[in-house]
Amino acid sequence: MTVVQFDPASRSDRPHEDTGPEPIVALHQRVEAFDLSQREQQRDEEDAFQAVLNAGAVLTGSMPDTLDTVVEPMSWTGHPPVPDRQLMASAVTYLGSAGGERGWWLHYTRRDEGSGEDDGLAHVLTLIAPCSCGTYLSVELADEDHLIVLLDELDTAPGAPVDCDYRLRIRASSYADPAHSSVEPSP
Repeated sequence: MTVVQFDPASRSDRPHEDTGPEPIVALHQRVEAFDLSQREQQRDEEDAFQAVLNAGAVLTGSMPDTLDTVVEPMSWTGHPPVPDRQLMASAVTYLGSAGGERGWWLHYTRRDEGSGEDDGLAHVLTLIAPCSCGTYLSVELADEDHLIVLLDELDTAPGAPVDCDYRLRIRASSYADPAHSSVEPSP
């Protein structure tokens, strides 16, 4: 291997001699103008928008016969990550209600599940239903069949609040609200 040493360029060898400040001076001037909090806000907005795009793509890929047919692609509202609470960017869309009562929602986010494809991040869809006690139940949807069974087993009108004592048959590994009896005990 041959190493070639260059002599420092003389002032007359510079192509930008009379065109402005030295590049390092221009770089420092440019950096002084940056507002880091504004750049962080811009990144958060970009992350929230990316969550909206991901949510639509996940519905198309994993819920093509159900949710993808009823949720408008740009009906999602993006939310930036919340690093203090270790929450990634997310998106939510309103699914409606019965008679103007509190409504049903669909939430999308990603969760770190270790290493693997896509940097170990899993796409997570959560159905959020109003409870008759005034709170909400949340059920992480495993797949489209899970959603079909869950909605088929409900004994309330579509979009109506779910009774607190109604046992939604969901996997015990779900991240459902533990304040309600929405999780079946593990066998």
